[in-house]
Amino acid sequence: MMLTRMAMTSSRLTLFAAVMILVGGIGAFLGFPSQEEPSVTVRDTVVSASFPGMPSEQVETLLARPIEERLRELAGIKRIVTTVRPGNAIVQLTAYDDVQDLPALWQRVRAKATEAGAQLPAGTLGPLIDDDFGRVSVASIAVTAPGFSMSEMRAPLRRMREQLYTLPGVEQVRLYGLQDERVYVAFDRARLLATGLSPAGVMAQLRSQNVVASGGQTTVSGLAMTVATSGEIRTPAQLQNLLLTLPTADATGAREVTLGELAQVQVMPADPPESAAVYQGQPAVVVSVAMKPGSNIAEFGKTLRAKLDETAHQLPAGFAQHVVTFQADVVEREMDKMHHVMGETIVIVMAVVMLFLGWRTGLIVGAIVPLTIFASLIVMRVLSVELQTVSIAAIILALGLLVDNGIVIAEDIERRLVAGEERRQACIAAGRTLATPLLTSSLVIVLAFSPFFFGQTSTNEYLRSLATVLGVTLLGSWLLSITVTPLLCMYFAKVHVAHSSEQGPSRFYRGYRCLIERVLMHETLFIAGMVAMLAVAVTVLVSIPYDFLPKSDRLQFQMPVTLQAGTDSRETLRTVSELSRWLADRRANPEVADSIGYVADGGPRIVLGLNPPLPAANMAYFTVSVRPGTDIDAVIARVRAHVRSAFPAVRAEPKRFSLGATEAGMAVYRVVGPDEAVLRSSAVAIAKALRAVPGTVDVQDDWQARIPRYVVQVDQLRARRAGVSSEDVAQALQARYSGVDASLLRDDGSSAAIVLRGSAQERAAGGTPGDTLVYPQAGGAPVPLAAVATVLRDSEPSAIQRRNLSRAITVTARNPGLTATDIVERLSAPMAALKLPPGYRLEIGGELEDSAEANQALLQYMPHALGAILLLFVWQFNSFRKLFIVMSAVPFVLIGAALALVITGYPFGFMATFGLLALAGIIVNNAVLLLERIEAELADGLPRREAVVTAAVKRLRPIVMTKLTCIVGLIPLMLFAGPLWTGMAITMIGGLALGTLVTLGLIPILYDVLFGLHLPGRGADAA
Repeated sequence: MMLTRMAMTSSRLTLFAAVMILVGGIGAFLGFPSQEEPSVTVRDTVVSASFPGMPSEQVETLLARPIEERLRELAGIKRIVTTVRPGNAIVQLTAYDDVQDLPALWQRVRAKATEAGAQLPAGTLGPLIDDDFGRVSVASIAVTAPGFSMSEMRAPLRRMREQLYTLPGVEQVRLYGLQDERVYVAFDRARLLATGLSPAGVMAQLRSQNVVASGGQTTVSGLAMTVATSGEIRTPAQLQNLLLTLPTADATGAREVTLGELAQVQVMPADPPESAAVYQGQPAVVVSVAMKPGSNIAEFGKTLRAKLDETAHQLPAGFAQHVVTFQADVVEREMDKMHHVMGETIVIVMAVVMLFLGWRTGLIVGAIVPLTIFASLIVMRVLSVELQTVSIAAIILALGLLVDNGIVIAEDIERRLVAGEERRQACIAAGRTLATPLLTSSLVIVLAFSPFFFGQTSTNEYLRSLATVLGVTLLGSWLLSITVTPLLCMYFAKVHVAHSSEQGPSRFYRGYRCLIERVLMHETLFIAGMVAMLAVAVTVLVSIPYDFLPKSDRLQFQMPVTLQAGTDSRETLRTVSELSRWLADRRANPEVADSIGYVADGGPRIVLGLNPPLPAANMAYFTVSVRPGTDIDAVIARVRAHVRSAFPAVRAEPKRFSLGATEAGMAVYRVVGPDEAVLRSSAVAIAKALRAVPGTVDVQDDWQARIPRYVVQVDQLRARRAGVSSEDVAQALQARYSGVDASLLRDDGSSAAIVLRGSAQERAAGGTPGDTLVYPQAGGAPVPLAAVATVLRDSEPSAIQRRNLSRAITVTARNPGLTATDIVERLSAPMAALKLPPGYRLEIGGELEDSAEANQALLQYMPHALGAILLLFVWQFNSFRKLFIVMSAVPFVLIGAALALVITGYPFGFMATFGLLALAGIIVNNAVLLLERIEAELADGLPRREAVVTAAVKRLRPIVMTKLTCIVGLIPLMLFAGPLWTGMAITMIGGLALGTLVTLGLIPILYDVLFGLHLPGRGADAA
């Protein structure tokens, strides 16, 4: 290639370009967008519909199925998961990974949901689309105000939200746990009966007065004037003084009575609460802030914290702000950690290079390290790749690889200078002869990682920046190594004493020459030994536990809490408050910094891969923060033990957060089929098998227990004779217990529902619905429910789970000492013995299902990458035998990788696959350079075997040096970068340590064997 000559000829331009890269890279770095994790498209949305009081089976039939069937018509929908509970259905949709225009798809979902809504029963609320399901909260602030009611907290919190919206970069501010107010009108049945009014009659009079209606517009003397009417009720006092007209005069002759004389009017939060939040044992409201995409989280965090300081002083006395999660702090800690790892890697790599090449040549080679990093930052900015854990780790990983190019160029130039070549000619010749092999090697690594770039699963998307940054960095390193490095060598390289490998060989080189000569005398034995080692490595690797992605090491853990099916949200709130107070007890839990519990709600999405639990009255969700240096697993074990002893009826799952979008370590079994009884019996059998595995915890299914209910069987004949209908019966029961929304009370831009319901005594007498008074719509005396209906006790499913239009029950479990793969393997025999009727099937889900999808996406593009690599080698070598030599060497990296994983006891996972690909690229890199050296020795007239031995000896130092550089460069990544990178680094270190045996032993042997064959009609270099 002519790039080296051009760089040498235009040396000022080359140096100027290098300076511009430094300046531009520093400028790009200072304002670089950063975040904790890579941006991953959340391909889920939620459609919900509700019909208060409707039994779960009817909800499934009348609400869930019509919505599912309409949504299934959309081609872009991959999965439909529906949760049916009494009174509501929540349909969670997941789009296919190859859908690019998600907003357009969600718009079609909205249209289909609207079509389905036309088929739903009258009175259904929805279907509603949750547009915020995928939004990530970058900060959540708990606001507590002891002694203040929710009504008194409302106005200050709304002002706080308005102020936060003024910050640049704020996309959304939501309030969690701020309970909506209701105006409850609780009737005294005796008083109402004495007046002859019915709840329906009271509601009709209330609605006729409490209206917002225009009186029109008139013109007076050419001036347009609006006509306003009065009557709207704006305060509870006005509602209490509402005059109601009686059907007949009462005992005093009056024809009117105020509402306050018949009922108690009370303004209070929703009862039972629809949702709530508890911080450190105190009622709280959580302010969640979401940031616009593409913003710099570090800068946004500074402005947000300054604004929070302002709002803290503006809140009334007694209010307090508590930062629960603040992503900017997490990002800062992660960036500091990764920058520290990067700095250590740079120092270690430079030290190794200078140890082998001397300080002067070491600095020359090391000069391309900052240049490559800054050039990569510029390209990353253009490609919109943020600075986050994965992209920084890619740069760290590339440091050990990118310096190889510089080492090879500098070492070759130094060898040429020692041999007596003119300095300028030596620099140009090194670049010309090595540019193509180095480009081939770099492109091979880039192509090896390309399936991760093109794969469309969430895991591939999470790790895509690793492939992108690695490719950019390696290609940038190649370009700089053949332009800047030769130029610097021309000015600053010092001619050292002749290499020991070339003149006056040392004991080390003599020993290696002797070894390679002896091995060449026993080629078959050596190859057989290597194949045997490979077979053992594959066997060992298959037996190593598989862990798709490791758990996160963040200083927080999560805890979903589930109470007995059918539990009221008031009881859930009481339990959460008690558990929150225990967590806040410093004597019991000194490691806990704080905790936040969300009642009947999952709270905001604080981690990209976390799908908040769906709302349910008997469920809650905790996020617990711990202090630095805490053994989180020990705290989790203590919390689990406490819940078991203090709340035996409560099911809690304290667990670490997971990396990526898949929950790590959980075994998931799913049985799909139509009948509830078969599904439940199958789930019991699976749960029994899971509990038989020692140490298994959190064994549960997602249907929970059936819950009791009343069934009111209306005798239609008696009902008609009494003048009442089934609708009258339903309305009477609704009004007595849950209440009926009668109207709205509007005041100062806010509104509260006016709910008519029975008195506290009537609602408490839930065991006697038969004495409910049913009022005929046509008027007349009320009739006791028992006179027209029979009340029976029955049960219904507390939850019905559906998946892709079929019922499905899911059983989950985890084991602190086993991976999900281990659990599934141990249960293979019991699961094989599970007899399911026709029409039912058993599926394995969770981590293993996602792993299979990610691997399938990887394999989908692997043939394309492999074809491109083979084409590249054929172009490079123009020889099928050389191609066979290079490709045959690749599998042998498994030997060192398997040994390293066995020694460390670390499971094999998805990230280890990255390590294997990188290993393959490094082995290929060294193989290409060694083959090129052999050809150069042959061109100098050496016999084949002598050329093989001489080339191997000459490549010994650069190969050992590059391998050692990579190994020591990976040590900080293994020890300090976090659990995501440990497995990959271990795999690469082990593979590199034994990879030298492959490069310096197997490749020369294979060359000598294959090119020693005399093929008919071909020369020595043919084929």
